Amino acid sequence: MGFHKRYINDEQVIRLYQNGGVDNVINWFTKGVDALILSGNLAEEVGLLINIVKIDRQIAQRRISETIEKMIFI
Repeated sequence: MGFHKRYINDEQVIRLYQNGGVDNVINWFTKGVDALILSGNLAEEVGLLINIVKIDRQIAQRRISETIEKMIFI
């Protein structure tokens, strides 16, 4: 068994969102990973919002989606 770390940057978050929606982004941040190494404002903000998923998935999905969409249209 190894330690799985994942590097995630802003462009990757946008690409994941465009290709599979917010669930794709959430899965990339949470599935099969022990540590995240985030680069960029968007990746860091989504990383913080991921913590809400455990409390209320619908609210988390909406807030993550809104955050990403703001960055796409800037």
